[in-house]
Amino acid sequence: MLITPYTLVLVAIAIFSHHKEWNTTTVAVLTGIFVLSILTEIVGVATGKIFGVYEYGEGLGAKIADVPIVIGLNWVFLVYASNSIISKYTSKNILITIGAATLMLLYDVVLEKAAPLMDMWLFSKNTPPINNYIVWFLLALLFNWAIQKFKVNTQNKPARWLFYSQLGFFIIIVFTVYIKK
Repeated sequence: MLITPYTLVLVAIAIFSHHKEWNTTTVAVLTGIFVLSILTEIVGVATGKIFGVYEYGEGLGAKIADVPIVIGLNWVFLVYASNSIISKYTSKNILITIGAATLMLLYDVVLEKAAPLMDMWLFSKNTPPINNYIVWFLLALLFNWAIQKFKVNTQNKPARWLFYSQLGFFIIIVFTVYIKK
C-alpha cells in the first residue's frame, strides 16, 4: 500500500512517454481532465453530494483539500487508456465515447471493492451509493467526449495493457479477500 501513489505516477509516466502526438491541444485536454476531476472530487468529499459520503484514506499519498493528488492523474490515465482500448475497435466518436465510459464504469465497480482494502477510500456505509456510479459514468462520458472532440490521439499499446493490468490486479485483490471469507 505504501507504494501505490508512486506506482500510479510511474504508470502515468510510462504511458505518456509512449504518447506520439504532443501538442497544445493534447496538453490542454489532459490538464483539463486532471483539474476538473480533482475539483469534482474536492467538492464530492466536502459535501457528500456528488459521489456519496466518503473519505480518502492514506493509501494514495499526498492530498489537496482531503483529496489525493494522484486521483486526478488516475482519472487522466483511465480516460486515456479506456479511449485507447475502444478506439482500437471502432473509429466512430460516439461509440468510442460511450464504450470507453462503460469500460471505466466496469473498472470502477471492481475498484470500489478493492479501494477500502487498500486504504484508498471508504464510503460512510461501506457501499457506494448508486449516484457514485451514475456520476462516474457521466464524468467518463464528458472526459471521453473531450478526447474525441479535440482529436487527442490515444493510440497507445502500453496504455491498454496497463489498464488491463490494473483491472486484473484489483480483481485478484477482491477475489482473494472474498474467497477467504
